[in-house]
Amino acid sequence: MKIPMQSLQQGAAAGVILVVLKLVAYLLGIEAMTSGWVGFGQLVLVVAGMFMACAMERKAVDGAFTFGEAFMAALVAAATTTFLGLGMDVVLGSIIDPDLSEKMMAFTMQELEASGVFSMVPEDQVEGMLADVEWAMKPAGQALSWALGLLFWGVVSLIVGAIMKRADPAQF
Repeated sequence: MKIPMQSLQQGAAAGVILVVLKLVAYLLGIEAMTSGWVGFGQLVLVVAGMFMACAMERKAVDGAFTFGEAFMAALVAAATTTFLGLGMDVVLGSIIDPDLSEKMMAFTMQELEASGVFSMVPEDQVEGMLADVEWAMKPAGQALSWALGLLFWGVVSLIVGAIMKRADPAQF
């Protein structure tokens, strides 16, 4: 099976917009980076890229656009978009602002303490949880999260593929 080139292009276009969104959020501060609105915007952007990729691939194909082709187009677009977002996260945390993970950790700690979560969790589990969060903010943890996130995007790709497939108009 060949890689759908329109999907790579649409995924890259959505990825560039995602990188700009992440950069703007970074410039606005830690609160913006951890905002639910930024996360929701990223989700909408990836899904829009998936639909655009399927639409472009379907337009390029005369006749049927099978569920498998639609699924593959959507998944390639999602993987490309999120990979560029991962790259921006790694560049932000490793090159531009090496202290970013510490700042995000401090902000997260303040939020968790304010919510009262720590009062419900035993102290030894809190330390383990904090160590896990620190590892997840490093490039290796982010790469693993991206790879596991592809499972989520695979499910979304199934839905997008089911919506965007087209039966062969030559068949009755």
